[in-house]
Amino acid sequence: MHDDTRCLQTDDATGPFGFQSLSFPVFRGSTVVFPTVEAYQRRRETFYDGYSYGLYGTPTSRTLEARIASLENGAKSLVVPSGLGAVVLTILAVAKAGDHVLIPDSVYDPVRTLSDNFLSFLGIQANYYDPLIGGGVAALLNDRVKLVLVESPGSATMEIQDMPAIARAAQANGTLVAADNTWATPLRLKPLEMGIDFSICAISKYFAGHSDVLMGSVTVRDEALYRRLRDVSRYLGYGVSPEDCSLVLRGIETLSVRLDRAESNALAIAKWFEERPEVFRVLHPAIPSHPGHELWQRDFSGTSGLFSVILQPWTRPHLASVIESLEFFSIGASWGGTKSIVAVMDPPPVRTATRTIEQGPLIRFSIGLEHVDDLLADLERALRMLEAEIVEPLMPPMRRGI
Repeated sequence: MHDDTRCLQTDDATGPFGFQSLSFPVFRGSTVVFPTVEAYQRRRETFYDGYSYGLYGTPTSRTLEARIASLENGAKSLVVPSGLGAVVLTILAVAKAGDHVLIPDSVYDPVRTLSDNFLSFLGIQANYYDPLIGGGVAALLNDRVKLVLVESPGSATMEIQDMPAIARAAQANGTLVAADNTWATPLRLKPLEMGIDFSICAISKYFAGHSDVLMGSVTVRDEALYRRLRDVSRYLGYGVSPEDCSLVLRGIETLSVRLDRAESNALAIAKWFEERPEVFRVLHPAIPSHPGHELWQRDFSGTSGLFSVILQPWTRPHLASVIESLEFFSIGASWGGTKSIVAVMDPPPVRTATRTIEQGPLIRFSIGLEHVDDLLADLERALRMLEAEIVEPLMPPMRRGI
């Protein structure tokens, strides 16, 4: 079955009165009742796959988990309150005080904050590595490293990692690997098929698709890992609302067509930016000059709507007014919804294991579902403001090659 069809698979929603619907119902409830005293006393036996208390799962959340597992080609999925929560859960499921985790230097910034503050408080040491290291990560592994986190592409600077090589090196050391697959979703990349142990998604983004849900998921092939994740989620008191699960189930039905539109819009805009004198470099995996472009061609079946550009340094004094003038781009930190969003990262994201990127401002675009001609006209008009402010740049435009 193709993923496009999997997104639309119909679940049994027959109610007690024979009512049938194409949408799965919302099952609300905190207390789960049992028919007998014996069933109540044995309720913990149903914790992993059944129903023991509303916090630990309802038919609505279990249906969503099964849908995600199917798309990931995994055995089991677990949904949690946020994408960051999914990262936290995965780390705490495998690491304890005295253990180490390896984190790419291009990681989603809140994970860096988590690692430097909360993990260190727990005695778990986070070591940052060059995201382009590939199989060279083997030199960083030892018996204290319990997890390697990969994020491909990086959510701001778009580095593509050699995930199969990293997975092989980690397996040889007995180390687990978790991949943040939010950018690609399982429709563009299936990490579990590359030897990755945990596939993580912030399903607040493309899965939900409308900028109105917070949720994350972790998918695994191994039943023991799944049970460990569910145990730790119980200790943390993680739970998701059935209403939010219902919104994500609805979002999945249009995931394929939304990704296709965002992908085509973003690629057209990225190529347009390549010809602009205000732009120093375009960071988009499908652009041939992008570091890791060959790995993207090998491992991914497409792209999504998120990419970045590095502007020339001389644009900085007037950048805020240019961004604020955009009509079809809202300013915000998230992405993956139907509407286009822009985020200014100046100074650029922190680096500790690799050099900081070029000195020009980094602008991240989440391209939505608007007509691409309207988006391009909006950008063209906004960039003309720079021409009005600066007749001649302080220095000739630098080449955008690598």
